[in-house]
Amino acid sequence: MKVVPGKASPLLAKRIADRLGCDLAKTTYKVFPDGELYVRVEKVDEAVVVQSINSNEDLVQLMLIFDALKDAEIKAVIPYMGYARQDREFNEGEAVSIRAIAKLIEGYADKVITVNIHSEKAKSYFKNLVEVDAMPLIGEYYKGKNVVMISPDLGSFNRVKVASSYAGCEFDYLEKRRISAEEVEIKPKSLNVEGKDVVIVDDIISTGGTIVEATKVLKALGAKSVECACVHAVLAGDALNKLFNAGVKRVIATDTIEKSVSVISVADEIAKVLRS
Repeated sequence: MKVVPGKASPLLAKRIADRLGCDLAKTTYKVFPDGELYVRVEKVDEAVVVQSINSNEDLVQLMLIFDALKDAEIKAVIPYMGYARQDREFNEGEAVSIRAIAKLIEGYADKVITVNIHSEKAKSYFKNLVEVDAMPLIGEYYKGKNVVMISPDLGSFNRVKVASSYAGCEFDYLEKRRISAEEVEIKPKSLNVEGKDVVIVDDIISTGGTIVEATKVLKALGAKSVECACVHAVLAGDALNKLFNAGVKRVIATDTIEKSVSVISVADEIAKVLRS
């Protein structure tokens, strides 16, 4: 067995290979002058392909890697499953993008492993998907630190509940309550954050807009400091600058997407699944 590192996840691929005690496969990646991608992978019998989908190019490259490994048994590790937020048809005629992606991937891979896919609905389109939960790792990172954890909305409440149980700290979520036709109040449902170090916890930080608004609310309520922790640091455009300008003290994330803030590795958890 060899680990095949996609261009989107070279560091995580190396970490997984080290945990498994196996080698990285030799790969060649090029871009032709017209923008087309070129992929070559050495012949292997059993391959663990590691490639997050954080762009359309990542997806095309993943398909080409699969095709290059056409005679191998393939386990696909897709730490960040792009397109998972497009998990249903909101308006007639819309593509359910993650459904299409699932068909593409499972057309090649015998097993698919991902980390904190965005929703159960997205997960339902896969027939043979194993989901790794990185929230315990985020919780462990804050264990012993005097913080409280806040979900920016009710949708991520269960995530922050898991993380806080490993951190051993209090937790809550921001609740929107309409005061009048013109006024909406946003504050933690029950927790007082005044004078406390707050960690906003979510699965994905993309544009950073949700975290910026949450930070403003928490600062106004007297939080001593605000930082944020996520599994997938998409950080599109100048999102990181927006967060720091809003008063976020620090951003930490896992290495499902390899960024400067990716200080927690999911390699051990993925290696455990692969061994099993």
